[in-house]
Amino acid sequence: MSTYLVFARPGAPVPDEGSEVLNDSFAPLAFAFPVFWLLFNRLWLEALSAIVVLFASVLMIASDAFYWPGLVLGLAVSLITGLEGRNWRAAALLRRGWRFADLVEAGDAETAFDIHAARVGQTAEQSRRPQPVFKAGRMEAGADGAIGLVPVERT
Repeated sequence: MSTYLVFARPGAPVPDEGSEVLNDSFAPLAFAFPVFWLLFNRLWLEALSAIVVLFASVLMIASDAFYWPGLVLGLAVSLITGLEGRNWRAAALLRRGWRFADLVEAGDAETAFDIHAARVGQTAEQSRRPQPVFKAGRMEAGADGAIGLVPVERT
């Protein structure tokens, strides 16, 4: 089971078929091909930064004195992109006006969206009904006088 983040389009009702469902886990393709993955996901500034650092890494690898630091730097860029790439994508969606709608634990993205849609339907249904609250040993809709589930006698 993985954790999925559900983002709703700007101005769209929730749930929306155009919602983005992001897996909140390591991205193997981002690790293997960091620059291409960042460009594909329209993370322009992050891709530019990765290009600059990877270019510096290649220059360091070409030198005998800085071979190992250059190799470590290139590996670090790939590792950081694999670990944080999906978080960068979520932050980019928020900057573009998308709304964070839900956090779902599911086996795949499609199931995560179905769970999200079911939750939103239940929440909307519950908000239309008045919720009863205990007061002085009897039920009254919208009343005060309870601590948790224990009715409180006020004198």
